[in-house]
Amino acid sequence: MPGIFYFVLMPFVCHNGVFFPDNQPVLFVSNRSYKWGEGIFETMKVYRGRLLLKTFHFDRLLTSIKLLQIHQSFTPNELEQSILALCTENGCIDLARVRLAVYRDEENTTGYTIEAIPMDQRVMQWNEKGLVIDTYPYARKACDVWANLKTANYLPYVMAGRYAEEKGLQESLVLNTYNHISDASKANVFIIKDGELFTPALDQGCINGVMRRFLLQELKEKGWKVGQGELPENMLLKADECFLTNAIQGIRWVGKYRDKVFDSQCTKQIFDTVLAPHWC
Repeated sequence: MPGIFYFVLMPFVCHNGVFFPDNQPVLFVSNRSYKWGEGIFETMKVYRGRLLLKTFHFDRLLTSIKLLQIHQSFTPNELEQSILALCTENGCIDLARVRLAVYRDEENTTGYTIEAIPMDQRVMQWNEKGLVIDTYPYARKACDVWANLKTANYLPYVMAGRYAEEKGLQESLVLNTYNHISDASKANVFIIKDGELFTPALDQGCINGVMRRFLLQELKEKGWKVGQGELPENMLLKADECFLTNAIQGIRWVGKYRDKVFDSQCTKQIFDTVLAPHWC
């Protein structure tokens, strides 16, 4: 569902708790996130006045800040209040895509910006047509201590997304340095084989996605078998089903990877029984 989020311009952004018109500069060229990639970000969804999956988002954010050795100068509650206030100001409190970017300032404390824009209701729905995907061939994701963070240095994923657009695909998979599947340009990857689920482990370099984490927790509670480990391409090609997950679009089933065509029966069941009760 590319291109359905950005149908209006947002009137305001939030910079360190203060609202500014979206066309007013708020960062200097010396900003360390801009110059060196010293920052992280969270892409969140607000639905009917609630920040969805906020516990997972803030847990990942605070873990990332700690790993980057930045002094934290705000609380999650302060951030949540600013996010909801911005959504209200921008007229998108019912359904919004929020981007929170946190960076290291000159005093080694956390500066931040928040953007909030309306979204189409289709992001809450099951994708009736399966995604067509392929592998991005020009980058390999490192499996290091930073691999699971959503850092300001996001170039491999950006280029993988551009590659998908150029090739007429809905997504591109990103491989790690061992040539195993890490994740996709905007999502984590799950496969289903004989009723069992599998997803790349965190040591495979994938982003520690909040929807991935939520599903792993909920699926195990509901009795689904879920494995985590290496995901070479031949496992994907032998799978019965494949789906992608992120905090904005939830679960999207994949219809085709190269010449491999996937079913969607189990994925639809997971969408209806595991995701939808919390999502809608």
